[in-house]
Amino acid sequence: MEDEKQSRILKFSYWLAHTRFAQIAFASQLRSRIAVFTFILCTHLFYWATAWYSPWPYIIFMFIGFWFAQGIYKPWSLMIYQASQPVYDSAMLKISVPFIILNYIALFACLYMFGSVVDGGGNEIQGTWKHFYFSTVTLTTLGYGNIVPNDTIAEVIATVQSIIGFMGFAVFAGVVASIALKRVELQNKN
Repeated sequence: MEDEKQSRILKFSYWLAHTRFAQIAFASQLRSRIAVFTFILCTHLFYWATAWYSPWPYIIFMFIGFWFAQGIYKPWSLMIYQASQPVYDSAMLKISVPFIILNYIALFACLYMFGSVVDGGGNEIQGTWKHFYFSTVTLTTLGYGNIVPNDTIAEVIATVQSIIGFMGFAVFAGVVASIALKRVELQNKN
């Protein structure tokens, strides 16, 4: 029964831990950090390698990742749980969070490719960089105004991304504060 409650990520992690690859890649703390950094970097580079041609490979890749991770929030809850443990390597959080955010930005950039986003001259933007830039500006809720949504699809995507960005930064600040307080609490008990 307990095995059924485990997430796909934990089941995969337990399986991976017993492979020859894991014995080499995760033999030390430094190797573990390099392996995680490389994996997350490669997932983001997949956007740059495929989105110039079609947004679909990256979108499908991300949704497979969401299925594997059992949703958008399960990995975050796992990180929060691990951070509240007495022995915790904060470097993994420092490596993971920026790339997770970059992957969300890239996912929304691919979604914007289905709508119409125009620059200040009224010309529809093209290319992965312009969509990535617009997605970054929208997620961070800066809204420079030099590139704007031009149809309902792009407006809906921008609205959802702005809400996620606003809420995400608020939740992230709360999580960091909560982890810091939990760490202080654990230190005071010892």
